[in-house]
This record gives sequence, C-alpha cells and structure tokens, in this order.
Amino acid sequence: MRAVVCERWGHYRDLSLREMPAPPLRPGTVRIGVHYAAASFGTTVMVAGRYQRAFELPFVPGVEVSGVILEAADDVRQFSPGDRVCAALDHGGLADEAIATAHTVYPVPDEVSLDIAAAMPLTYGTACAALRWAARLRRGQTLLVNGAAGGVGLAAVEIGRQLGAEVVAVAGNADKLRAAEQHGAAHTLLADDELVQRVKALTGRRGVDLVIDPVGGAAFEAALHCLAQHGRIVVIGFASGQVPQIAANLLLVKNATVTGFNFGQYVGWGRVDERQRHARRVGAMMRMLLDWTAGGVLRPAVAARFELARFAEAFDEVLARRSVGRVLIEIGAGGAAVHRPTLSPAPIRSGARRA
Repeated sequence: MRAVVCERWGHYRDLSLREMPAPPLRPGTVRIGVHYAAASFGTTVMVAGRYQRAFELPFVPGVEVSGVILEAADDVRQFSPGDRVCAALDHGGLADEAIATAHTVYPVPDEVSLDIAAAMPLTYGTACAALRWAARLRRGQTLLVNGAAGGVGLAAVEIGRQLGAEVVAVAGNADKLRAAEQHGAAHTLLADDELVQRVKALTGRRGVDLVIDPVGGAAFEAALHCLAQHGRIVVIGFASGQVPQIAANLLLVKNATVTGFNFGQYVGWGRVDERQRHARRVGAMMRMLLDWTAGGVLRPAVAARFELARFAEAFDEVLARRSVGRVLIEIGAGGAAVHRPTLSPAPIRSGARRA
C-alpha cells in the first residue's frame, strides 16, 4: 500500500511517501480502506517529536480518518466489510489502509458524505466533549470561541449554538468571521487589540460565561480578561505555538476557573489506555453528532482537499491559517490535486435530538 512515513523526527516536509506492506489485523481491530484523512496542526507536532505521546520510529502519521471497512477481526461483531465508518486512530491514517481498534470506530449514516465524516471523530468530538463534559455548558450562557474558523473552533461554534449558547466567535479576518456567522455565531469579533473592550461592550461589561480556547498565546490572555465572574476557560490546544502563562490574580478577582481538556484521554492516547472504559460514552456522543450532521443541524466545513502525493501542501495550508474548517487529504476516493469548496450560507436547521 501507499503510506506517508515518518522515519526521523523533524519537519513534515521530511516525510516520505512510499510503498510498504499493509499493517496486520490484530484482535479487537478493523482494517479501514481510507478515503479521507484530516491534516492537523497536532500531526505536525507529532512528526517533530514534540507531542505528549511517544511513538516508535518509523510510523505512519494520521489520526482522524473516514472510509470503508475492508476486514474485521474475528472478535469484532459490530462491523462488517463494506460498512462506512470514521475513526480515531493511534496513528496510520495517511495510507491506503489503516488499522483501528473497534472501540474508536463509528458508523457513518448514508446521509453523511465520507469527506464530512472525516472531521467527526476528533475535531467535532473534541469540541463537543469540551463543551459538555469539561465546560458543563448550560442553555442561555454566553460562549466565546477563539480561533472560531479553524476545525475545532468552527465545530465549537456549531455545537455551542445547538446546545443553546449565545456564541461569540473570535477570528483573525472578516472572511473567517463571516464563516463563523454562517455556522451559528450570534456575534463575531476580530482578534485584535480592541477585543476585550468589544466583549465588555457587547455584554454590558459583564463578560462571557465560558471560553473555548484552541489557540493559546495572546488569544488566551485576552480571553482571560473577557471572563465574567465565575467564568470558565477550557484550554484544548495551542495552535498559536505559544503556551500561555496564567495570571493567577485575575482568577482570584474573577472567581474564575481554567480547565485543561485532552480528548485524547478518551480515545486511548493517555499514559494509560482508557479507550475501552470510555467507549460507550464517546460512542453515544458520536452517534449524536453524526445524527445532527445527517439532519443538517451541523454542517462541517471542508476548506480544501489534497491528494496523498501532495500531503505536505495540506499541512502548509493548515499552518498558514487560511483555512475555514478542516483540510483533508484525499486517499482512496481519488480526485484532483486541490479543491476548495465554496462555503454554503444556508441556515442551520434545528430540531434534532439534543445532548
């Protein structure tokens, strides 16, 4: 099979695309014919050797995929060849075939295309679990989302709206803010030096109840000043490349809480593999998200698609921060070199099953 291989720690442009044997099927796993894999900032950190998880070299990167089941181990009863699925992987997604534990594989409804489904296991899973489990978002609260046009940010905008929040989207330019508005944001604000003052004006100087922050750096520091009394920030990543330092005096005067949330803990990426323990809870959440997508409540945005041979350009696109939504690497589905779809302004429908 074709696979992108990391043979030494370094830049993603040092990865090589080559032929290699397909990985063996193990008990409790399925073999997926990969149609799409998500390109993410986290993958660039993994291949640089700076991620919190350890990998044994060489390995095939790629952790979020969609495709079709080719084969299931004898002890796996819930999946059969031909099933359309999406999956969270330990690694191996940038290849024609990938092995996934059945605990982190999710059926994709016929109404959901496989390119859209590729953003579900980790991108939408992270946003939804952060809002429901870590933030404990309640209907009517004000939610500020940093990086609101990125993969996880845009997912948090959509899911926050569906959970009944008044969503304030923060992003770096007008096009990104327009996309966030199309996906359900009630208010949109530029990430500039006036952000804190604009949030205070918008909220009658009260501030926001909750912040979802996948950016870090200066964005986190500004968000801390935007919090209302008893406000909460959930930290889910550092796309800026900067890990912020917390001004504890602000936590004190605001009675505020900062919570770190690592969705990887729920899909087997912790120091102890707990995916089986959390499989039922995560599986129920994924069914809900895919049902919402099938019903038009969620409209995951695909910013661009690159064929496998152009994987480095996909990561260039991610790091350039031009993207609205997810950047995909197209593998088994075939296709042209690059395609950037036009974002549909159609309104989000309501009425689907809620969390």
